[in-house]
Amino acid sequence: MVNTITQEQGYSGLAIKIPRVITTATLAQVTAAGWWNNNPINGETALNPQDIIAICYAYGSSSQATDLFSVSIGANGVITLTVDSSSVITPTIANHIATYTNTSGTLSEDPATAISGGNIQAGLSGTAGTLASFPATASKGSLVIAGVANTGNTNTTVSNVAMGQASVISIPDPANAVGRFLVGATATPLVNGNFPQNSGTGGLVVDSGLAVSNIVAKNAANTFSGVGSIILPKVNGTEASNAVTASGVAGLITTSSLTTAGGASYAITWTNTVMTATSVVLLTIAGGTNTTENITLKIVPGAGSGTLTIYNNTAATALNGTILISYLVM
Repeated sequence: MVNTITQEQGYSGLAIKIPRVITTATLAQVTAAGWWNNNPINGETALNPQDIIAICYAYGSSSQATDLFSVSIGANGVITLTVDSSSVITPTIANHIATYTNTSGTLSEDPATAISGGNIQAGLSGTAGTLASFPATASKGSLVIAGVANTGNTNTTVSNVAMGQASVISIPDPANAVGRFLVGATATPLVNGNFPQNSGTGGLVVDSGLAVSNIVAKNAANTFSGVGSIILPKVNGTEASNAVTASGVAGLITTSSLTTAGGASYAITWTNTVMTATSVVLLTIAGGTNTTENITLKIVPGAGSGTLTIYNNTAATALNGTILISYLVM
């Protein structure tokens, strides 16, 4: 153990000394009871309780630290040195936040928990700052909380409501480089039992006013009560020259004024983008100016169109006007 000492005397007539010591001992060794007694420095062992000692000691694997030590002398003359309350240990890692390790002013860094009795601020007005939390596994990214400029000089506060248990709230993976939380305006934006709906495309949700119990399931039987019903949109079309376009699940087709002879038929190419080759199409005569009865309707559906045939089953009488045909495509 290498020790050197210089010292200066106190005021004239006072016995107070201020020794300055350089040693390869560690802080734990220096503050152990009897270290000063067992390691005389230049033969100097005598100290007074009023003395203050400045010691440069080994700190870490390849560095040193300097502290002021006060003197305590036991009844058996054993000297114990204690870090003076005005002394600190200089942190050793650049850009790491210093924290106190005791109540006498000792500084260190990277504690298990660093505590602020008030607020913690990252950045300042006009200078960006973020809060980053890293997981225990190296090179696995971090959770970053970063502010962006608001429209005005206003704060955005994220807080919890009072919870009845310890909870972990997880952010789901949006499977995209950009995602948004869904947020409801006001403290109680939704109604219990109702279905929410989007308000715009920015992630704001509002109450739809529609009870979940009133939602129809596509894969189950639905029983309607009262005035409950399904009203299909109607798409109508007027036939001309054996062709009509009416692309809907329901609607009305009006034929041209027909003169089809008795026992003959009239074929119409019907364009309907809803229709497929496996569609079930229901047809009903709903009126028109034609007065010849005994008419039969037939539809052969296809992909996006079908062939609608009108048969005049009255042998001796030709059709004499328009026919209104209502349809339903399923």
